[in-house]
Amino acid sequence: MEFRILGTVEAWAGGKQVDLGSRKQRLVLAVLLLEPNRMVPLDRLVDLVWGEDVPASARASIQTLVSRLRAALRQAGDGPAIVGRGAGYVIHVDPLVIDAHRFTDLILAARSSDDERAVELFDQALALWHGEALAGVASTEVAERLCGHLDEARWTALEDRLDAQLRLGDGRRLLAELTRLVTDHPLRQRLVGQLMLALHRDGRTAAALDVYRTLRKRLAGDLGLDPAPKLVRLESAILRADPALDPAARPMDTSPPEPVRPAQLPPAAHGFAGRAEELAQLDTGLEPASGMKIWVISGTAGVGKTALALQWAHRHRERFPGGQLYLDLRGFDAEHDPLSESAGLLQLLSGLGVDHRLIPADAAGRAALFRSLLAGERVLLVLDNVRDAAQVNALIPSAGTVILTSRQRLGELIARTGAQTLSLSVLTAADSRRLLEAALGVDQVAAEAAAAGKLADLCGHLPLALRIAVANIVAVPKAEITGLVQELSEGDRLAGFTVDGAEESAVTRAFASSYWALPAEHRLLFRRLGLLPGPTFTALSASVAAGLPPARTDRLIKALAAAHLIEQYTRGRFRLHDLLRRYAVGRALVEDTAVELEHARGLVLDHYLHTADAAGRQLIPHFLRLPRKAEDGISFPDNDSALAWLDAEWPTLAAAVGQAAARGPRPLAWHIDAQAAEPLQ
Repeated sequence: MEFRILGTVEAWAGGKQVDLGSRKQRLVLAVLLLEPNRMVPLDRLVDLVWGEDVPASARASIQTLVSRLRAALRQAGDGPAIVGRGAGYVIHVDPLVIDAHRFTDLILAARSSDDERAVELFDQALALWHGEALAGVASTEVAERLCGHLDEARWTALEDRLDAQLRLGDGRRLLAELTRLVTDHPLRQRLVGQLMLALHRDGRTAAALDVYRTLRKRLAGDLGLDPAPKLVRLESAILRADPALDPAARPMDTSPPEPVRPAQLPPAAHGFAGRAEELAQLDTGLEPASGMKIWVISGTAGVGKTALALQWAHRHRERFPGGQLYLDLRGFDAEHDPLSESAGLLQLLSGLGVDHRLIPADAAGRAALFRSLLAGERVLLVLDNVRDAAQVNALIPSAGTVILTSRQRLGELIARTGAQTLSLSVLTAADSRRLLEAALGVDQVAAEAAAAGKLADLCGHLPLALRIAVANIVAVPKAEITGLVQELSEGDRLAGFTVDGAEESAVTRAFASSYWALPAEHRLLFRRLGLLPGPTFTALSASVAAGLPPARTDRLIKALAAAHLIEQYTRGRFRLHDLLRRYAVGRALVEDTAVELEHARGLVLDHYLHTADAAGRQLIPHFLRLPRKAEDGISFPDNDSALAWLDAEWPTLAAAVGQAAARGPRPLAWHIDAQAAEPLQ
């Protein structure tokens, strides 16, 4: 069975179209198909189907719509299953039978192919569109919320395909298509640049310059803006008859080449609930459409600052066609220094696709380049875990929307930039209940209403603590809220385990309950994770720290993630919340001997040294190195894999150098620095 979303919503089985029923049924199916194999909350379905005019019977109506969809898919043959899970539904289906996901897959393949093959793949991807996404099924507003990012990706794919064809010397054949596109969409500056280049190469330089002047006049008159800097440079190159514009001179991207559109937002918190008032406050940042908007979300540890920022960011990412940048400043990490201003700028510039060789060495130069790249762009920047204003002064661009989260109010930054503030308190009792309902189901919370209220109180109404408590409940078959409430209330195992500071005691109670529910091997791995340098880690580095086989460690890592003791940061990489890291270190100091901890720490440092050495030898085999014995058995198959490892691990390598320099053995600091630094120069 195949599904179409890029147009009207359709399902096809055996060459025949499946009758999906009413418009509401098809909209529910489309929402599920856009998030295959992931639970879609019932409240989200209600919101998308009815908006502000929600009838009293909305939840029951959704159940009826889903029941009819199940029957339609079942009648058509071997269709996907729609399964109720918690307070929502999930559709189990191969994403590639859905045109929207097949479109994304083809685009990714095209961008890693040579130009001739890329043109074919882009054409295949674009051919999947049969009109506007969700046409005739969703309102314009709902369609934009659900598929706005796909519509922008469609335009980007078209422009990428035109770029590839221009590199192949097909400019003359593209003139008619480009002229029509620019006529219909005169403010898409990338298309204007492509038309200018095609006209110039066809010997029609005057026409190319006239296209530029028309755009400049329209931008100034309609929007009060100037053309993008790259378009200005293209005009200058045409006026100079720069030979670099000739495709025969050298392979090149069309000018102006589109900058990388970053999409760095980590996943939104699963089962996010409540915070309606705070989300509405942040919504004011969408207007006016131009200019600068800065929000500072502050609050105590574990109160959900990051979750709120990411929830809002994911809801509105389509409003930021320039991309979404995310940076964890590590401002309150007990084991690692906060990210410096210069290092933060390096990560942001890398996220924008800037060649490392072109990034200035000093912070001031990096800040100037960063502001220049974002000038005139609608970009969202999330600066997470900020320690103080000095850490981020140079990271604030002159355009776009910036959201900062911090345990501090950041008064200096607010005074300097005019940022708006959102002080986040613990959840209300009603929002705590909604969070529990989203995770455990409305029926269970209603059946144990008193226990649910008590659980929220024991967790201090902190979202992080509630999520960990929920994970303990759902991990046990037929578990009850009452049982966990009794366990948390007794508190015998918590003495001496509380993180310093009364504000964190409720979180520590939840951490302790989750920790002691784990088998001994899981607890050992969790304690060892607190020893790892750097903000993120892999299963391999965790296995070295714990002295466990990699395959076994991978399974344990997944169990810790399911218990909300760690979180997946990117594919194959994980991280500890800073409070959980402190808790892990505290448990290690209580339960493990100093000899055991130093031995584990030495193994971790040796692992990073030997792997960095192998990467360096792969990339620069004849480079003169500090004398030391090379480790057998560690190697990289090619330069790309060695560089990929160094790119992913450089924050951890830097932390390892600092750890070895501070705690010893100091020779390891010299060796790690020497092996890791040279290939990245």
